[in-house]
Amino acid sequence: MRIKFSIFQKMLVLLLILLTPVVALYYYSTSKSINVIQEELIKASLNRMELFVAQLDASIEKFDLVSAPMLVDTNVLDYLYNLEMSNYSLMKTKLLIQEKLSLASASGNWRNDVTVYFPQRGYSISSSPSYEYDLEEFESRFSLGWTYSDDSKIGSSFTRTYVTTGYKPARPDDLDVAVRINLYKWSFENLLDTYKSGHSDNPFFYKEGRAIIASRSAEGPKMDGIVSELGDRVNSQDSGYLIHSFAGRPYLITYYYSNLLEWHLVDSVPLDQIIGPIRQQRILFGASSVILLLFGIAAATALYWNVHRPIFHLVRAVQRIKRGDYAYRLPKKSNNEFAFLMQNFNEMASQIQDLIENVLQSHILARDATLKQLQAQIHPHFLYNCLGFIINMTKMGKDQAVMDMAYHLADYYRYTTRMDNQGVSIGEELAFVRIHLEILQLRNETLTYNIELPEELAELRIPRLLIQPIVENAIVHGLENVEYPGRVEIRVYVKDGWVHLEVEDNGKGLSREKIDRLYMELRIPAGEYTGCGLWNVYQRMQGNFGPDAQISFSPSGLGGLNVSLVWRLGTRDKTKEEEP
Repeated sequence: MRIKFSIFQKMLVLLLILLTPVVALYYYSTSKSINVIQEELIKASLNRMELFVAQLDASIEKFDLVSAPMLVDTNVLDYLYNLEMSNYSLMKTKLLIQEKLSLASASGNWRNDVTVYFPQRGYSISSSPSYEYDLEEFESRFSLGWTYSDDSKIGSSFTRTYVTTGYKPARPDDLDVAVRINLYKWSFENLLDTYKSGHSDNPFFYKEGRAIIASRSAEGPKMDGIVSELGDRVNSQDSGYLIHSFAGRPYLITYYYSNLLEWHLVDSVPLDQIIGPIRQQRILFGASSVILLLFGIAAATALYWNVHRPIFHLVRAVQRIKRGDYAYRLPKKSNNEFAFLMQNFNEMASQIQDLIENVLQSHILARDATLKQLQAQIHPHFLYNCLGFIINMTKMGKDQAVMDMAYHLADYYRYTTRMDNQGVSIGEELAFVRIHLEILQLRNETLTYNIELPEELAELRIPRLLIQPIVENAIVHGLENVEYPGRVEIRVYVKDGWVHLEVEDNGKGLSREKIDRLYMELRIPAGEYTGCGLWNVYQRMQGNFGPDAQISFSPSGLGGLNVSLVWRLGTRDKTKEEEP
């Protein structure tokens, strides 16, 4: 089924067709831009973290270079193995070792201390003058790699111990000498503060089972949320990123693993600081597109009400006049150029209506004259037959039959000469047919008849003398000169919305050729045929019930001819309008 669009709908579709690719292309380009910026941001963040971790590892390795050699330092060996040293020499050697440890501790911009342990002597020398030897503390923090521990006495720090054996002994107190370096948490917090100043949001170091090392301005709950979101990623040795929203704000979370410390550096950057302007621009463009669409709809609506609607009213008015509704007028609501057109259309429609009403009135008057003329033609035809019957009855000396005929003729002509009321009910018409048949029975006692009329159809209106000519034809042309008793049956019924009035006899019937000739005679236009009888009945049916009304001929079940009058149930008999 083909769909038809109005001008208004076509304009809206065109507007959508124009806007849709522009908006789609813009959103596609901005999405691509956001993806590219996001990828570059990820790369930059990971590269920055990689550089930071590399610098951190390099700084820590400097302490390895200055701390490990203390194991073979000559002063350390003298202090350890020269047991014959005097107290003065021992004190002097201790001061030299302490001075070297202080130089080693000051080699980097870190808060740290370097300590030389002599477990067998139960003594230690540290760059921190306040440190005192504690064997239990030494054993608990002993590690050949960098480990982190919280210590309320000396502070939280990363610790590493150097020994000459290269491996951890079963009992650390069996060692001759060991060097330990502590890198305190404060230094890492300073580094994170410096890192954060480079457009970072919340950097921190994380290792499973350890407390987070963060910058001094870090937000604790957010860090916990980041760690929870990262999950197993920060429990492995991987580096990478993910994007997650906190409090409705999207964050780029990157993490990088330090092989030296075995900790992850984790950072987060709010994406809306970088991508936000692009998204805002996209929202602004979308809002502008919506406003443009609304303005387009407003313009199309204005065009619709000022152009399309008047044209639509004009088209509908033409269609209604084409269907015969000449009383239709256009509404006078337009205040533009169409007002003049609508006014002239209404004037034209009024003129057409007046002309059609005049022509229709003339046609009605002509039709009424024609129907009355046809009706008048019935009267002498019937009168001739009745007078012939009276003459025959008089010759035969049947005075009663003559008297009955005279009475019936009086009633009949009283009934038929009322020209002001040309319509009757089927019941009234069949009552007069019954009288006529009874008159004919006076002449032919062998004639029988039967009339079937349902009570619900008795009040249907038909023209006067519509049935009587058909009955008369059945008697005259069908039953005349037959040597057996004649019979006439009349029935009225409704089938599939059509009224059927059938008159059949057991007479001689008609051949197929004569029936075809009857059909041809029925269709001769009025004015070209002067006959009466069936043609008269057919013309009055067409005039009263419309072109659907028909007369049909068929063989009768009684042996003669069946004449059937058919018209649509509910068709208004035009003669009803003339009733007084």
